[in-house]
Amino acid sequence: MHTEECGNMPFVELDGVDPVSLRVFHVLFRTMRFHRQLMFKMLSEKEVYPGQVGCLWIISSNDGIAQRDLARRLHVARPTVTVMLQKMEKAGIITRRNDDDDQRLTRIYLTEAGRKLQNEMNLVLADFIKIGIGQMPADDQLEFERLLSVLSSNISKKL
Repeated sequence: MHTEECGNMPFVELDGVDPVSLRVFHVLFRTMRFHRQLMFKMLSEKEVYPGQVGCLWIISSNDGIAQRDLARRLHVARPTVTVMLQKMEKAGIITRRNDDDDQRLTRIYLTEAGRKLQNEMNLVLADFIKIGIGQMPADDQLEFERLLSVLSSNISKKL
C-alpha cells in the first residue's frame, strides 16, 4: 500500500486504478465539494434551501405540474416532495390545487412571490456559472463539456 498527496489530501493507491485516474478522481471530488459549498453559500445569502431551487426551476418551466410528476423529476420520494411543498406553500412561494379533471392529482403553481424568487435564483445561478466555468477560456469550456459528457455517459451505462 502506497500513500501520496493530492492537494492537501493524502490518498492510498487503489489496485487496478492508474495514478492519473486516481488524481483526476480526487480533483473532481474536491471540485464537486467546492461547487456544493459555494452554491449553499450563495443560496443561504438569499435564505433559500438548495432543494427548493431545483423544485422552483421545474415548477417555473412546468407551471401546474402534478405533485407526483414533480417528485419523479426531482428523483425523490413523494413524501419528501410533500414536506418541501408544505414549507414552500407556507412561505407563499407556491400554491397547490386539486386537478379539475382528476381529484387524485395535486397540481403545483408558482405564486407571484415564487416567480420573483425564481428570477432571483436565475441571477444567483448566472453569478455561480460566471465564478467558475465562465472564467475558463471558451476552448477549455468546450473541452470540459466534452470530457464531462464522456464521463456522464460512462457512468450512466452502469445505472
